[in-house]
Amino acid sequence: MHIRRDVALSRLSPAENISSKTANNSEIVSEEIKNNNVITEPSSASSDAKALADKKATAGEATKILIDVPFTSQAPFGKWDAYHEEACEEASLVMLDYFLQNKKLTPVVAEKEIQALIAYEIKFAKGYEDSTVAQTATLGENYYGLKNLRVVYDFTAEDLKKYLSQGKPIIVPAAGRRLGNPNFTAPGPLYHNLVLIGYDGDTIITNDPGTRKGQGYRYNIKTLYGAIYDFPGDAKKIETGRKAMIVVE
Repeated sequence: MHIRRDVALSRLSPAENISSKTANNSEIVSEEIKNNNVITEPSSASSDAKALADKKATAGEATKILIDVPFTSQAPFGKWDAYHEEACEEASLVMLDYFLQNKKLTPVVAEKEIQALIAYEIKFAKGYEDSTVAQTATLGENYYGLKNLRVVYDFTAEDLKKYLSQGKPIIVPAAGRRLGNPNFTAPGPLYHNLVLIGYDGDTIITNDPGTRKGQGYRYNIKTLYGAIYDFPGDAKKIETGRKAMIVVE
């Protein structure tokens, strides 16, 4: 597929006026805040993070790593309609792309990106609902041109820290209700995606798009690892999925 970043938002009739609505609300919201392969030049942000991680790892001090990945909720303006309820994969890709571009991500920009991604999926893919990590990685390559994504399966909890210590953000799929995030609307999503941006000892630091309070949200590594499952085709059977993640190389 060709990269398409100009899909008309009018394809989504419930959100056809989203640009004007988000523009009008921008001042308010700005106050809140081994399957597919890839290689592009790293952004300055990823290079700096990797250099810091390598330095700490060499010195035996890599007990805490934090990668500066911009955050967005999957519902940047708090509108949890049918589209935004399903937009965790799209929001995670947006965060990853803007990290690699070393660009600022505002609620207005994030909303437009999420809407355009959904429109692209409706036109060129099978739909915008639950996706496997392989499908999400393919979307990142086809839409954003990300050639440096790799899907990794059947890894250990320590592998999460290994990749993060190299300054590499990770997208993971999860059984949302096993995460135990009190900011989710109860009982929480059956299937969810989020971005891992660092760790502090045995605490994994994330950008969790499932809540407006998700920037830098922390999960115990055992809790997070125990919740990681790829989409098996039915959200009700999420705990039958494999351990899977998307890493940046």
